[in-house]
Amino acid sequence: MRKYAVALAFLLVAPGCGSNADLTTTESGELLVLSAVAEFLPDGQVCEEQFLSADSPERGWEGWVRAQWETGIDGFEEFVVQITCGFDSEDYWFSHELQIEYPLKTGEAAGVINSEVRSAVARGVLDYFIESRDRFSELRLTGEEQRSDQTQHRGCGGSGYLAISGVVPYSNDGLHSVYLSFGQNHPCANTTGNPVVTLNFDMFGDRYPDMSSSHKPRMSFDLPDLFKDGSGWEAELVEVILRRWTESGVEASEMVVGKLTDELVRSLDFTMGPGTLALHAQPYNLLFPWGGGASSDHLEIDYEELAEYLHPDGPYRLILNN
Repeated sequence: MRKYAVALAFLLVAPGCGSNADLTTTESGELLVLSAVAEFLPDGQVCEEQFLSADSPERGWEGWVRAQWETGIDGFEEFVVQITCGFDSEDYWFSHELQIEYPLKTGEAAGVINSEVRSAVARGVLDYFIESRDRFSELRLTGEEQRSDQTQHRGCGGSGYLAISGVVPYSNDGLHSVYLSFGQNHPCANTTGNPVVTLNFDMFGDRYPDMSSSHKPRMSFDLPDLFKDGSGWEAELVEVILRRWTESGVEASEMVVGKLTDELVRSLDFTMGPGTLALHAQPYNLLFPWGGGASSDHLEIDYEELAEYLHPDGPYRLILNN
């Protein structure tokens, strides 16, 4: 990596937490995310970083919505990392504002879970910058141009922003569910999709059957892992989705309904809550009337509606028996 100033600045540790080896709050713990930011940070500039308890009054930023999904707000987070930057690009006529917050866990399986969360955040940072540059490649500075020379400014003047918000909708001794929202707008763009990433962990998953043939680490589980194999749960979820659309006054076309295939349903992003399963539609996904804009959208389903289909030995047992 060519810049590490931002990573070397990260030395803040919450009182009483520095000795927790699972949490890894020193610079080495957050190096993955910080290095992703540093790839695009001009020489000599650093970001502001904080490591905070979830209930810290310093958490968040004034006027900033922490997540676009209300269920996870003030959820089961233990600690959060906050990273804030504002800078002009060295290589493009771009300006960027970054507000990044993601949750960290202590205790059981913290190393694996925190590593997965950091990896997802780092990928989101890289995707934002790479896609911005690809989208407006004509705004790259030439060899003769200097970023400080405003007389040669060929940009649009519109700053880009990336607001990563991470919450934990539910966590107990065996289940941990993470929701990450990547609110963003590329520099110079009118709209940019705000994707979500969901991560779900069964901390004792090795003791239970793998029902989805997932290639993820066994601790991570996918939507099919929640349900009885061959029970027809995919069709039931489609029925629930269609019923919710009707209740909300949405009329889905035959083409949209026809594309609600078993394969599509199995691939849905989801998180677990104390009483509900939440499905998350990615932005611009026109297959879902509840997710057809620049922002993601969400649909919550009571576990009771799915009781006939939920596998008693799957991850749902960690809610059922809690």
